[in-house]
Amino acid sequence: MQLTEQKRTLARQSHVRQSTLPLRHDLHQRSLSHCYQRSTLDTASTTHSRLSFSYAPDFLDTTSSGCFTDEFDAVSRMQMGRVRKGLRLVEAKTKDDPNEVSEQLINCLIGIYLELNHVSSKTKGDVSLSRRPSSCSRKSNTYSYYQNAMNLDPYHVLQDSSGGVTRDIGPYKNFIHISRSSIDVTRFTHYCSPAVPRLSILMEKLSEVDLSFLTYKQKLAFWINIYNACIMHAFLEYGLPSSHNRLLTLMNKASLNVGGIVLNALAIEHFVLRHPCEPEHKDSLDEKETLLRHTYGLGYSEPNVTFALCRGSWSSPALRVYTAEEVVNDLGRARVEYLEASVGVSSKKKIVVPQLLQWHMKDFADDIESLLEWIYSHLPRSGNLKGMIMECLKRKAKVPLAKMVEIQTYGHEFRYLLSL
Repeated sequence: MQLTEQKRTLARQSHVRQSTLPLRHDLHQRSLSHCYQRSTLDTASTTHSRLSFSYAPDFLDTTSSGCFTDEFDAVSRMQMGRVRKGLRLVEAKTKDDPNEVSEQLINCLIGIYLELNHVSSKTKGDVSLSRRPSSCSRKSNTYSYYQNAMNLDPYHVLQDSSGGVTRDIGPYKNFIHISRSSIDVTRFTHYCSPAVPRLSILMEKLSEVDLSFLTYKQKLAFWINIYNACIMHAFLEYGLPSSHNRLLTLMNKASLNVGGIVLNALAIEHFVLRHPCEPEHKDSLDEKETLLRHTYGLGYSEPNVTFALCRGSWSSPALRVYTAEEVVNDLGRARVEYLEASVGVSSKKKIVVPQLLQWHMKDFADDIESLLEWIYSHLPRSGNLKGMIMECLKRKAKVPLAKMVEIQTYGHEFRYLLSL
C-alpha cells in the first residue's frame, strides 16, 4: 500500500516537471528576445533618429500584447512603462536646441557665400590680370574702388545729398557686400568644401527640432534666422533671379523642413512673424493658415522684424545672426543702423525714405507725417542726419508734405550686406 502511494507521488512530480519545462523554455526565450529589443532600442536612440523614437512605443506594445502569463503581466507592464519613460528622457536629451540649430545654419550659409564670393572674385581677378597690358598693371584696382564707394553709400542716398554733404552712414560702411558681379552661385553645384556636408547635417537637424516649449524671444530669433536661411538656401538651389517676378517665384519655392513641416519663406513671414490686422486678411485665412499661425506664430507681432528679414535684394537690410538672449537689443540696433544708412536728404531738401518703410508704415506710424517723426526720433544724435531732417520738418508749414518726401524705389537686384 505504501509502495503504491510512493509511485503515485513520483508520477505526479515527474508530470509537473515535464509540464513546466516548456513554460520555462518559453519564458527564457522571451526574456532573451525582450533583452534584444531593449538593446535594439538603446542602439536606435544613439542615432538621434526621430523615427526610431516615434515608433518605439508602438513596437513595444506589439511585443507585450498577449505574450506573457497572468502572473507575469503586472511585472511586464511596469517594465514597459519604465522603458517608455526612459525613451522619452533620452529623446528629450538628444534633441538639438532649435535656436542653436538656426544660428549654426545661418552661419554655415554665410560661410558658403563668403567662400563662393572669394573664389569668384579671385577667378575674375586672375582673368582680368592675364588680359591686362603690362602698362596697366600699376593702375588702381577699379573693382576695389567701386566696392569702397558702395560701402560708403550702400543705398545711394548720398549721391544727391543736400549741399553735397558727405556724412557718416554708420556701421553699414563696414559691412561686406556680396552682389551678382562678385559671386557665381552656379559654382555651388561643383563646390567642394566641408561646409556642404555640414549644411546637410544641419538641414536634417532642423527637420527634427521641437518648437513646443520655446519662449517668445526664442521663437522670434529662431524664425528670423530660418527665414533668412530659407532665402539663402534657395539662391544656392535655384540660382539668382533675373527679375522681380522671378524673385517672387523663388520665394514661393524657397522652403525648409522645420520640425517635420515644410514651410516656404512667404508663409514664415506672413503667418509666423507678421500679424495682418486688417479684417479682410483675417477673413481670408483658411484652416491651414490659421493652424500654422496658432502653432508656430508669435504671441504678438514685433514691428522691428522689418529690419531683420533679408530677401537678398538691393534694398534689403543687412543680414545678421540673431540669438534668443540678445534678439530684442539686436533688432533695435538693426533698426537704427538701417535708418542711418537708408534715409537721406536730397539737394532739393526732400527727405529720402526707402520704400520698405512705406510698405510697412502701419507698423510704425499712422501716416507719412508721423512716419517722418518716427524716423527722426530713432536716428542717433551723434550723426548730422538728424539735424538735416529737423531742418526739413521745420518747413512743413510752408511746404506741402507730399513735396517734402521722396520715396526711393525698392531695388530687387541680388545683394547681401553681411554684418560680421
